[in-house]
Amino acid sequence: MSPPPTSVVYLALGGRRTRAARRHVTELADAGARVLLVVADLAEWRTEPDTPGVTLHRLGSTELPQILRAARKFLLTRDGPLAGASLLVAGDPEAMPIADAARRRFPSLSVGCAPAPGPARRPAPADLAVVTPWYPSPNDPFAGAFVRATTDAAGGDVGRVATLHTEGWPYSPKGVSGKLVGVAVERELAHGGGVVVADTPEGELTRVVSPQPSNGDYFLWSREQIARLRAALPTGRIEAPLVHAHTGHYAGAVAAELARDDARIVVTEHATFLDLVFALPASRRQYGDMLHRVNRMLCVGRALYDQVAAQFPEHLEKLRVLPNPIDFDRFAVRPEPPREPLRLLYVGRMVPHKGVLTLLEAFARIAGAEPRATLTLVGSGALELQLRARIAELGLVDRVTQRAPVAPEQVAGLMHEHDVLIHASGVETFGMTIVEAVATGTPVLVARSQGPAETLHGLDGVAGVLFDVTEDPEVIVAGYRRLRAGWSGLGLAQARERLRARYGREAVGAQLREVYREVAQEPPATRPEAGPPEPPEADNRSLIRRLKHGLVTTLPRRGLDYLRARSRKLSSPTPEAWVITAQRAHVVLAGWFDRKVDDPKTSIGADLTPPAESVRAGVSD
Repeated sequence: MSPPPTSVVYLALGGRRTRAARRHVTELADAGARVLLVVADLAEWRTEPDTPGVTLHRLGSTELPQILRAARKFLLTRDGPLAGASLLVAGDPEAMPIADAARRRFPSLSVGCAPAPGPARRPAPADLAVVTPWYPSPNDPFAGAFVRATTDAAGGDVGRVATLHTEGWPYSPKGVSGKLVGVAVERELAHGGGVVVADTPEGELTRVVSPQPSNGDYFLWSREQIARLRAALPTGRIEAPLVHAHTGHYAGAVAAELARDDARIVVTEHATFLDLVFALPASRRQYGDMLHRVNRMLCVGRALYDQVAAQFPEHLEKLRVLPNPIDFDRFAVRPEPPREPLRLLYVGRMVPHKGVLTLLEAFARIAGAEPRATLTLVGSGALELQLRARIAELGLVDRVTQRAPVAPEQVAGLMHEHDVLIHASGVETFGMTIVEAVATGTPVLVARSQGPAETLHGLDGVAGVLFDVTEDPEVIVAGYRRLRAGWSGLGLAQARERLRARYGREAVGAQLREVYREVAQEPPATRPEAGPPEPPEADNRSLIRRLKHGLVTTLPRRGLDYLRARSRKLSSPTPEAWVITAQRAHVVLAGWFDRKVDDPKTSIGADLTPPAESVRAGVSD
């Protein structure tokens, strides 16, 4: 184990990993380190409270090129803050170009993506390996709580457990600065950064940084996760005889690629975005290959089962329905039932498909009729700032509270502080928080999407009220009125026991252990055989067209590929970023040219000048 750092510079130059930064710098300061936190002048940092032992330095910039320029000027001088630092933490992708430059400027400086007691430690072999893109983390303590709950429900019968969390680090590759970030991320991770291994009550936990450029897709992101986890594993393989992956895409694809040939693989599907995965030929094919390799796929709800079965009927015998487990003993029943439905609570991600904007509009109407009503929104996501602005527009600042995500063990306390859990999600595969609310004796007001309709089957009017999936706030208001009218007739104790029998840790854990025993008796599934190569398409273009194609497409591409290879050998990532920018512009130009050449209406002497806006789009993409 490495000695704790005494002087730390922590860079958080973007807006997506602010919670991880706050937690990390607090822990470092509590351990006795002097911490300098360097942030951009973004909205996420404008109300930052003072933290003992942490000095905050704001760069007076909001755009990435200016942020990077200001950070270099502040940090990279010979007598600057890094000169006496023992550790530099690049806490988000936007900080990576500075980390790359600092590594070259200060060779003795330790550089990492997160504080780690043993930076060189790597995952050890295990009896059960859990692979997941979601897991409670410093940046989101609630994400993937169902993964930890499932592992816990399996009990101690499985032996040594290792959790492999491929944590997505999203960033925008727009413009030269965005491409510079991508190059710097790749270089920093190649130095061995981005891997943190720690011991937890559940077993060994490995977090692996997985870059996620916003212009990618599910197939490319999964390939990145495979590459990053492979690089983190000492043998390049998941060293466990049993692998349990959560979500087919990405973790199932990762497990299918990296599991040992003799390993049995179980996948639990939770995803709400399978329609997007199946719409892309490459990711759909990858999903099918994953199903070929796994022994079982467990769907947390019947709607997910039907969706996967419809796409891949040839793998029907591998599919089962097995819900998420809920530890009812951890969700203590509130001391007394709520008297009135006045304190409303939402717990979840602040993203469009969760219906939080519609929920807020509905609450505005409820608040107009009920002056004592309040709403608490707990979670994070892309809509946080939009929600904050709309709350102000509605004049509800004193009645709507926004709170950061909380750790799973704090959820029960939240429920006890409120009267109703309200959810308006249009797509929900299970609805774990809804079951947890009933476990505490808290009534629910939820949309009848796939998961809640199944989990609360037979409990409408008993556990609370379900309303139709909607974007109309009045539908939610009508549901609230119905809940209020039937408040005295709710049967929360009855609902709790019925849900415990269906989804309790003991019931689901027993089914999961039985699945593990079944697959252990089966031979490992095999990877699909590669099909025959497709025959090359006949090129019927004239000699002149082929020459133009070579001059416009083939030769420039090879020249740019050569420059990219040479630029990778340079110490600075900037030349490589410029080459990538040129490659993107060339792809746009060459694609446009090929479409023109292949168009039979285009004559040999036609004007083939590409529109300038297309090339500019390629440069900024």
